[in-house]
Amino acid sequence: MLPINGDCDDCVPPSLKSSPSKAIFSTLPFALTFLFVAVIVHQKVYPLLSSSTNDKLNRSAFSPPSPHGEASALSATYEKRISKRISSVAFSATIALSAVLTELLLCEISNSFNPTTRKISISATVTSLLCLLVLVIPLLEIYSLISGLGWRFTGGTRTSILAAWALGVIGFTTFLAGFWFVGVLLPEADGIQSKAGGNLVTACLERLGITGTSMMALLSGFAAVSAIWQNLTSRTRIVSEADINRKQAGLDATLDMLSAKKARLKQLELKVSDAPARGFFQKAMGSIRGNADVQELRTLELEVSGLKTMSASLHNSLSILRSRKASQLRSSTAVGRATNLVSYVFSCYCVYRIGSIMINITRRTLYSNLYSAPTDPVTNVIALFARHVYPSLNQAAWARQISFLLSGVILMASFNAVLQTFHLFARFLPGVLQAARSNIPLLISQIAGLYVISSALMLRNMMPREVGGVISEALGTGVLQPAWTEKWFDGWFIGSVVVTGVGIWLSHKVKGDGVWDDDIGDTDVEMGKRL
Repeated sequence: MLPINGDCDDCVPPSLKSSPSKAIFSTLPFALTFLFVAVIVHQKVYPLLSSSTNDKLNRSAFSPPSPHGEASALSATYEKRISKRISSVAFSATIALSAVLTELLLCEISNSFNPTTRKISISATVTSLLCLLVLVIPLLEIYSLISGLGWRFTGGTRTSILAAWALGVIGFTTFLAGFWFVGVLLPEADGIQSKAGGNLVTACLERLGITGTSMMALLSGFAAVSAIWQNLTSRTRIVSEADINRKQAGLDATLDMLSAKKARLKQLELKVSDAPARGFFQKAMGSIRGNADVQELRTLELEVSGLKTMSASLHNSLSILRSRKASQLRSSTAVGRATNLVSYVFSCYCVYRIGSIMINITRRTLYSNLYSAPTDPVTNVIALFARHVYPSLNQAAWARQISFLLSGVILMASFNAVLQTFHLFARFLPGVLQAARSNIPLLISQIAGLYVISSALMLRNMMPREVGGVISEALGTGVLQPAWTEKWFDGWFIGSVVVTGVGIWLSHKVKGDGVWDDDIGDTDVEMGKRL
């Protein structure tokens, strides 16, 4: 008699059945990949990113003065150390899980390893990434921003602690509300919960997908314009050692003055806190005449705040000068000249990509029913190769996927140009630079996780049935279709290109010196020496 089980498990020979223990054991290669990447990133990459601002600058410029004495300072130091450890673990885990998910996607495309193993591994990896990207990393970023404003979650007054926790709750609630509201932008978003298999995890993944697509579009547009500006239009003068020494001298003078001001500020705080209680008449007279110590305290707080901003600007300019000096020295070598040639070719490709996307948007708007979006030569060649490997693949759909993947390549290839442009904008918004510096590792891990999840969601709808079944089971059916994602990506990409171009042009006009260059003038240097 034939078995009535729909899966026909009884028809499978015992030797071919995969037991749960065997499937779990076969996930060992992916677990080893996770451990290897996590350890390398934790020991090598995170210290490099977190120490991008030198220690002296961190101690003098970016640590807010403690208004509650030595015990509060020790508590703040301990709190900051714990926060840094948690951030390093979250950063390492996110990067490692992104690497494992990439490995699993490649195994899915090549149909390697046991399907049960791939399913278990993809489900565990995606769930872990979901928790990190939606819960852990946003909480750490909110904590970092609130701490950067001077609020303390422990070790302060009751009012200060309550205010910090209130800001944290409001910030995280706002993030969750905004994150869930993103689902309104999805096509047929109202029906996502009514579909078979639709659940909270699927809804969160779709929202991560659209967020990752938007973020990669913005960053790749910013990177493309930055590469064009730095390699094709920017005119820089030769940086000498004297320029660097003058900028370093200004920074050192500013930091020394900042340390002296903060020491005096701490003395006044202790003096005011240890002052004996005054009577009613003394308080009334003090409110009329003003307390000299309190007035000096407020003046010092303003001076310290200004010196922090100035030290951040000076450190920013010094970093740019050193990077430019190293680039100019490298350009005199054969390797440097070859690298410059590649940079010029890459910048020309960025120009072509921007132009092709603008043409795509125009044609799609005018001929929406008759037009099929073309791809650039690089995307087309890769799509043809993918189709050669799997003839059943949809070349047009894979071209869209490869176009999205190339956005990550553009961002990585123009990383130095992106930093230069970001520093240019940060000169006008030093607070943005300070907040970004404190969250650089978390931001990078967040971008990596969103990029990999968005790629997986797009792959889910493009893989042949005989290859992509595990991805569909692990990620759900979803509503992110390649054609809609392409339109969404192109719109955000062009918007980022326009905003970045206008921002660079405005910064050039504000400087008014006719040179597309970071200021190497002596205004801020001399100011730092005189303070």
